[in-house]
Formats: sequence, C-alpha cells, structure tokens
Amino acid sequence: DLTAAPPLEVPQNVVGHFSTLLVDESRNSRMLGVEIWYPAVSATVQSTYELFPGISFFAASAQENAQVLEGSHPLVIWSHGRTGMRHNYSLLCEALAARGYIVISSDHPGDTLFDWALGTHVDDITNDRNRLGDVQLLIDSALGGGPELVSWLASHVDETRIAVGGHSYGGLTALATVSSLHEFAPDVRVRAAVLAQGYTRILPDELFATTASPVLMIVANQDVTTPPVTDADKAWDLLSTRTDRVGEMSRRVDIDHAGHQASSDFGLYAE
Repeated sequence: DLTAAPPLEVPQNVVGHFSTLLVDESRNSRMLGVEIWYPAVSATVQSTYELFPGISFFAASAQENAQVLEGSHPLVIWSHGRTGMRHNYSLLCEALAARGYIVISSDHPGDTLFDWALGTHVDDITNDRNRLGDVQLLIDSALGGGPELVSWLASHVDETRIAVGGHSYGGLTALATVSSLHEFAPDVRVRAAVLAQGYTRILPDELFATTASPVLMIVANQDVTTPPVTDADKAWDLLSTRTDRVGEMSRRVDIDHAGHQASSDFGLYAE
C-alpha cells in the first residue's frame, strides 16, 4: 500500500470518512458507490482507498467512521471526470472536509474507468441525464428526502449552503446542475457550481443564459485535455457578465504550471 503525502497545512478539523452504496429504485435500481468526507470530532482508524482489488493507498488524513462534528455544515457534491471514479479526488475532498464541508462523491455508472475499459460506457446525452439524476439523488438523500446514506447526515447538512463541483466532464455536470440541460431545470437548492478544468466546449450558448447560481471556474494553464482556449475562455465570456438571483458574480481562477489532473489524485497513482 502507498501512503498519501501529509496535508499541505494543518487541518482545521479531523476528517471523517464513510463508504456506502446507494440504490435509485426509480431508475432501474441504478446503484452508486458513494464516498462521504466530513468534519469529525476525533481520530479513529486511518482510511484506505482501494482503486482496484489489491491496489490501494492510505488516506492523507481521513479517519474511518469517525463521529461527525456537531452543527450544520455546508455540502459539496463532487462529480468525477470521464473515465473517473468516486475516490479519484480524495486529497481534495479531505481538504474540503478539513475546512468544515461535508463532501459526497459517487461513481457515475456508464462513465467510470471500468465502463470504458469493458466497453460498457454510454453516449453523451445518456451520460448527461444519468449524471444529473445522480446529483439530484445525492442531494435528496443528503437532505433526508431520498434513500438514506448514513443516519446522521440530514441533521448536519446546512441546506442553505449546497454546491456542486466537478472535474473535467464532472465540471460540465456541475454547471448543468445550475442551468437548463435536456429536460433538467436549474436545481434551486444548489447555490454555487465549481468547474475544475471543466469540459464545456460541447455546451450550447443557451445553457449559459439559464445559469442561475454563481460559478467558480478553476483553469489550469498547462491543460492540454481541456485547454483554456476551448473549454474556459468562451464559457467565461458568457458567465462573467451574469449575476445570480442574489447578485453574486461568477469567478475565474487561473493556475500556472498546472495540467488537466491538477485537482485529482493522479500524481499519487503514478507512483
């Protein structure tokens, strides 16, 4: 087993971690593997993330099944990129939990590493609909209106502070959550979207006109998979002039010397 590098700064909170499965009976019993990170009270046993059978690494700071910190905490739903998996961003999700966020990440069946390796991946329109349905299900469950993820969750989520974020195609999913795409309208429960190296080039201009919440775009200037010129600049031109329903503006952060996997654990896997 590998061990992740220590956190870049002293965590503000102990980080708890919990893994589970979620079944959506309304969508042909669609099954999602789910990871939850959250601010916790005290350390327990260090978590381990299994990428494949026999290939795993120890968490940087997450403690398995630790007791949740009292109070209400903002919620982030995190969406993986194309060919990704729910725990590809564990270091980022741990860091958010260390700052007081509850973070929930699920697989998107039909667009995971295993789906692409086995030829079971789905087309883009089906993928969009599946992903948006997954995000809605996770929010429903986190707020107590869907299948239970963990017994304490709904009582510790601040329903006024919900964001959806994602990497690459997951960034597209996050943006679509606060916009109109296919038959989905903006989810009014979501107060912000985060695009980390987001894949936006296939989105119609009309989608940006329906964006109802502020968007944070995190752009990697050495990204050759979703380069700024194809996947950030036009999106930013369309978003930067808009304000959301309470007057908040979107923001863009450009990171020098960073590539497409800047937000993921890919560098750790490369070891």
